[in-house]
Amino acid sequence: MVARAGFVFVGLLHILIAWLALQVALGGGNNADQSSAVGQIASAPGGPVLLWAGVICCAALAVWMVIDAVAKWRREGKATKALGPGGTAIAYFGLTWLFVSFALGNQKNSSQQSQQTTANVLSIPFGPAVLFIAGLVVLGIGVYFGFRGVTRGFLNKDAQPTDSAPDWVKVVGSVGYTAKGVAVAVLGILILVAAVHHDPKQQSGLDGALKSLASQPFGGWILGVVALGLACYGVYSAARAKYGNFDQ
Repeated sequence: MVARAGFVFVGLLHILIAWLALQVALGGGNNADQSSAVGQIASAPGGPVLLWAGVICCAALAVWMVIDAVAKWRREGKATKALGPGGTAIAYFGLTWLFVSFALGNQKNSSQQSQQTTANVLSIPFGPAVLFIAGLVVLGIGVYFGFRGVTRGFLNKDAQPTDSAPDWVKVVGSVGYTAKGVAVAVLGILILVAAVHHDPKQQSGLDGALKSLASQPFGGWILGVVALGLACYGVYSAARAKYGNFDQ
């Protein structure tokens, strides 16, 4: 199934982001975000082919998530049952568009885009309030990811590994979800700070969130641990291509 291959690309991106974040932790000046990771793929041998493969596979995965969301809604009779896979589908459609942009040569810096989007939101009526609410939502998503990682609540949901999957898959998944939760939660905090101070420069996307960790006391070590956790999430995502339950 093409959708399964989408998890391989998601895993690859997280591993590349982890590698970039580790370089930041060691004092490097790289950007550690999705656009930089896709840029790494674009510059590799056969990059254009890999980019279009990413478009197809991630789009197929997003469509599968939409189908899964609709099926759960109809089966359970509750719209809330579709929120999980529906939200994931939106994320994967966004990833698909990122691959399309790079495949067409429209390479943009995610940090600059995040700051521009923040500035646009702040300029509209009630913009700071809208941005503040968005920050709370992102912070909540980060906490949710972390909670699912610690409790292993991510298992057996939305193409997650079946009970027959090896234990190592569940372990790296738990570590990966927790690390991603930390990164997303920090991103949510930065959005809240940007809303309170009316300063779009406070919000520079995932790259800014990871670099803000590096700027804390013992930040290099903290970011290094988070980077290893993101690598675990990447390995786990790739493992879902083989062990994920697509029959739900």
